[in-house]
Amino acid sequence: MNVYTIDKVPMLFDFSETGNIYPTIFYLWNNPKTFPVLVCHYPVLEYLENGADLMLPGVIRSSTFEFPTFRKGAPVAIAFHCTETGTVSGPSAIGCSLMSSDEMIACGFKGKGVQVLHVFRDELWSFGPKGFPPNISVAAWNDYGNETEEDEDEEEYEGDGLGKPLMTEVKEVGKEEPIQEEPMENLLTRCFLAGLRHRFTKNLLPMDVGQFYVQCVLSCVPDGRKLDMKKTRFKKFATFLEEINELGDDWIIKITPNKQKKGVDLVTDINYSNNLFRDFEVSDEQVVDKAPAEKKPFEAPTIAEHFSITEPVLRLFPGFSKGDLLTVKQIKELITKYVNDNKLAAGKSVRLDPILSSISRIQSETALWADLMKALHAKMTPTWHIRWVDGREIVRKISPPKVEFKIENRAGNKKVTLINGLAMFGIDIRTICQQIQTGVATSVTSQWEVPGVEGPQVLVQGNQIHFLSDLLINSYGIDKKFIKGMELAVKKKK
Repeated sequence: MNVYTIDKVPMLFDFSETGNIYPTIFYLWNNPKTFPVLVCHYPVLEYLENGADLMLPGVIRSSTFEFPTFRKGAPVAIAFHCTETGTVSGPSAIGCSLMSSDEMIACGFKGKGVQVLHVFRDELWSFGPKGFPPNISVAAWNDYGNETEEDEDEEEYEGDGLGKPLMTEVKEVGKEEPIQEEPMENLLTRCFLAGLRHRFTKNLLPMDVGQFYVQCVLSCVPDGRKLDMKKTRFKKFATFLEEINELGDDWIIKITPNKQKKGVDLVTDINYSNNLFRDFEVSDEQVVDKAPAEKKPFEAPTIAEHFSITEPVLRLFPGFSKGDLLTVKQIKELITKYVNDNKLAAGKSVRLDPILSSISRIQSETALWADLMKALHAKMTPTWHIRWVDGREIVRKISPPKVEFKIENRAGNKKVTLINGLAMFGIDIRTICQQIQTGVATSVTSQWEVPGVEGPQVLVQGNQIHFLSDLLINSYGIDKKFIKGMELAVKKKK
């Protein structure tokens, strides 16, 4: 096989016996419609990565995607449509057609259609700069490469008396190419590597994975961009960490379970000799926090409480999938509709049909609305959606984010106030330490490496919970329900 490279990036390859020149996926990512493209359902990619050829039932046949024309034995590219995100990914595979486009239509799209020669994450991809395929909207995909109609102006001539033209003026209408948005996977990878290099040091180990994502990855997102994990093919940061360890020549980040907290993972080691880390160069990532031009009032993040749909309750929510988030109001409306549709309402109570009975585990034939809703909520996963004013978002399950106060006795029986959880609310530690020091005229320190604590911990001399509560509620807008330990404040004398 002959491979043709440009700036050390493999762009084309050929087999001497076929006579065809095939593009690599790196070429296709820059020129997606140079070759005929078949658009397939996204799950098909996994089969192609495992060595399968393209079976025609996996090709999407609809008016949304135009079916190309090609001969038997022609190079054919393969792209993938993700219905969840509404985007087209790739093309991420290239092969030789085993029948012409007319033959595919005639056979009703049955059987093997393309012999796959090269696919995302194979050895040829590993030989190049790697990376992830671009994702663009369906509309942008369909518009890509369409030429705008040129308005041809008539040539104007000015004679010199001899009948010869002195000047020919031709106006060209510029052709606008659709701007391809950077794949969310590439943005995630860039911010991850930038965070490792410029916002993380080994003295921070071990660090909670969620804290690492907020403090090191999200803080590197370029101005005007938004990193949305749900719009990546990984869906979860943990899945991304597993795959990033397979991209380079060796592992880059080591993740181990936290023995003190069940279900929580820790970053325990970084491999700075990994080639991905060594070769990374900063472009527009925010590797240094910018000082605000003018001091703006703090805006607390919005925290919305949801419940995640689990397998046991899925039957009660038709049209939804496992993992979808619902508010308490939405759950009540959907359950009310279910009860009314099945004529189960009985005043302030609900008659339990077999489905409600098996899910709620309530033994009686009827149940009060409040008891039923409480039982259903217990079968779902409590989830909190946190959104900061700068557009960053994170979903937290099981336990809500909270600022926690603790009182401890130190040497000489002196009391100190410990504050945990400030970072999750986007509160700048240096700023609040200065406010506390000025407000109560006492010593204030902060430290990061505290076992079992998410983010930095602030230590204030004396029991200062009254002042701290007022500061967080009135100045930072933190709701009381997200503050724990207020009852430890010194009781005011009557």
